[in-house]
Amino acid sequence: MQALHFGSGNIGLGFIGRTLSESGFKVIFSDINQDIVNYINRHQNYSVIVAGKNQKQAYNIINISAINANNSQINKVIAEVDLITTASGPAALELIALTIANGIIFKCQIKSVTFLNIIACENKIKASSYLKNTVLKKLPKQYHDYLKKYIGFVDCTIDTIIPKKIDFNQSPLNIIAENFQEWIANPTQFKGNIPKINSLRLSNNLDSFIERKLFTLNTGHVIAAYLGLIKKYKTIQQVMSDYKICNIVKLAMQESGAFLVKHFNFHQKEHDSYINQIFFRFNNPFLSDDLERIGRNPIQKLGTQERLIKPFLSCIKHQLPCKNLAIGIASAFYFFDKNDLESVKISYLIKQKGIETAISEICDLNDSNAKHLIVSEYQSILKTIF
Repeated sequence: MQALHFGSGNIGLGFIGRTLSESGFKVIFSDINQDIVNYINRHQNYSVIVAGKNQKQAYNIINISAINANNSQINKVIAEVDLITTASGPAALELIALTIANGIIFKCQIKSVTFLNIIACENKIKASSYLKNTVLKKLPKQYHDYLKKYIGFVDCTIDTIIPKKIDFNQSPLNIIAENFQEWIANPTQFKGNIPKINSLRLSNNLDSFIERKLFTLNTGHVIAAYLGLIKKYKTIQQVMSDYKICNIVKLAMQESGAFLVKHFNFHQKEHDSYINQIFFRFNNPFLSDDLERIGRNPIQKLGTQERLIKPFLSCIKHQLPCKNLAIGIASAFYFFDKNDLESVKISYLIKQKGIETAISEICDLNDSNAKHLIVSEYQSILKTIF
């Protein structure tokens, strides 16, 4: 069994690549960084340090190779592999879609009748369905029937925290990851036999798991990051030692949780336990997660279906408390990193047009009551956390 994985970042190396390798796949990493491609092909292994709260354990990941995403030979790889996964960030899916479309054309032209399943492991709701639609737009219509027959696009949700690569043994690949990992996929979207992947769970109720994770873990994580950055903190562990911020984060997760419990009929005590488990994970001393990494690409995170806006608007719709979610959204508009083009754009928009217009344009938000709540928290946020 062979798998092609797009992206040699934290999730790709520390979770997806590791899981596939340990499941018996020969993993081929695709990246645009030729130095990384050369390193993988030269060494054909890397290490993952898996850290619980009190211990660490090293795993050696073997049977790997790499190809540059711009190498024309990737078409042949796509035609031969059994599985494609991605963990490159939602913004990269547009380019990946073009590469996959070209590979599907080649696969069809050589008359391959083997099934290919594609799983986009991104922090985006139904990322694989989005990728499928993007591929179809780039694929000439004469190949659409072939795609529908032989290519499966499988939606999933992944849940793990992998903050950074670690520099030991002079390797650019070695990485530290938490011991909690969850990977759940929709079994109805596979073509042919479902591949045997360690720890992969199947669920016909995937939407509930996707939204539970995105609107709890990711909501809490990014609010903690934006509030922490306002206070000049560097890591999530520093934030976790700040009582005021921790309280806002937990209340925001509980507000989002009230909507999730109502919408998906979750058991309240079980969801409370899930929130507590996430706080336990945030406090893992081995995972010194960088706040700027967590907060990057704020425009994406402020999308209408994303981790901040959707739970906030859902709470308003159901007349549920949402004050702390509003604080979290407001804190995103304070985020500034000169190396993050999205944060630069937000900062410029606030200076040119004011916070209310910025909220309308960035969040695509027209609800005057919702905007008022966010503006109010934006204006008082410094008093709230200091």
